[in-house]
Amino acid sequence: MTKTYRLTVLRGLSLVACLMLALWFSPSAAEDSSMEEENRKIVGEAFKGWEAGTVNVFDLLADDVIWTITGFDPMVSGTYHGKVDLLSRTVEPFSERMSEGLSPTVHSVWADGDEVIIHFDGEGRTAAGDVYRNSYLWIFKMDGGVVTEVIAFLDTAAFAALLARDPA
Repeated sequence: MTKTYRLTVLRGLSLVACLMLALWFSPSAAEDSSMEEENRKIVGEAFKGWEAGTVNVFDLLADDVIWTITGFDPMVSGTYHGKVDLLSRTVEPFSERMSEGLSPTVHSVWADGDEVIIHFDGEGRTAAGDVYRNSYLWIFKMDGGVVTEVIAFLDTAAFAALLARDPA
């Protein structure tokens, strides 16, 4: 065996050893899959409870959650910093304009790593007596079973129009 050949073999073996160590010390696919399934289950169960009227889905949020509503409506689009900010500027004004809570109909819940994606429609009766409807896609970033970040897609014009109404 030549010296160059031996060096090539040693480098190859070193690379294989490094890859084996990296795989040994990195989270396994089974662990990732388990985390994904656990996150999907937590969020799915919360939404089932919301559908049944027994759970407040916003209880999943960390106190310092970062919630971004996409879009360009100056009244509602933007980033909310913390649970109190989100609830006081969106959820509470929304609830004041409704005679019944928003009833969700979940279409899908997906999980990928620490993110859970929920696609649902919401419907409820407003204080004025008409029906409010919207479609939503929320992307939750999870950490230890708690939602730390959200990107929310919805019809912001319909949401802003409801918030622009007099709550009385």
